[in-house]
Amino acid sequence: MTNFPPKWDDGTIADSAEHQVHWYDERTAIIRQALRTTFEGPFIYLLLGSERALLLDTGTGDADLRKVVDELLDGRDLELVVAHTHGHGDHVGGDDQFRTEQEKNGKRTYLVGKSAEEVASYFGITSWPDQVVEFDLGDRVLDVVPIPGHHASHLAFYDRSTQLLLTGDSLYPGRLYVFDWPAYRDSIARLAAFVAAGNPVELVLGTHIEMTAQPGLDFEFGSDRHPGEHRLQLAPEALTELAAALEEAGETPRRIVRDDFIVFPLSPTGEPL
Repeated sequence: MTNFPPKWDDGTIADSAEHQVHWYDERTAIIRQALRTTFEGPFIYLLLGSERALLLDTGTGDADLRKVVDELLDGRDLELVVAHTHGHGDHVGGDDQFRTEQEKNGKRTYLVGKSAEEVASYFGITSWPDQVVEFDLGDRVLDVVPIPGHHASHLAFYDRSTQLLLTGDSLYPGRLYVFDWPAYRDSIARLAAFVAAGNPVELVLGTHIEMTAQPGLDFEFGSDRHPGEHRLQLAPEALTELAAALEEAGETPRRIVRDDFIVFPLSPTGEPL
């Protein structure tokens, strides 16, 4: 299945809505916060099961995501779990929109914390970051895979029903900022091994687009217009390529440019290495 809009909101339409919403299938909504509200243009995912819905990330907080999510849920009798791929501000900035209204129509909203300890506690991960756990939305099982390196609490989510692998900021068509090089190398190796162990991936979906359609060329940092941008979805081979590139690079952080992504190591203070 490759159901995507012909074009995502790339910032070239000044009066576009604050969020672009696309239903990948009847239980999977992909939401992009408009570049006009933030140059980050983060992607947010809403996954529906028979008992609960999982919202992955809340954007920057510069747009009304709660209204969009309520409209998408459309009165469904589901609990809402609000979790994060990781704890950076462009993915948790809208948390207060969900914290201030913990119960709606008799159904509770659970807001998962941002630290690795809080994430591990909620999902039942007792051996961080080596343990993969299941999270059942009701007739829809996800595998939760810790992948620190870009951020200490980073998670990937594998949806068995669609075979989508949601990789947050650890793999997407753009600059893969690495704050902890050893942890990131280990995480990508583990994620690739998880897939190779019998968890087939249809597509890899991250949380930004920063690459142009020209191989290996990214947009300038801070660009709020992306004419001719790369598509969101990556083939599963992109993960294999990333793991191999990191293995080849070894223990010394270095910038790696590939057609679909750029590995961009940073110091703990955010300076390029």
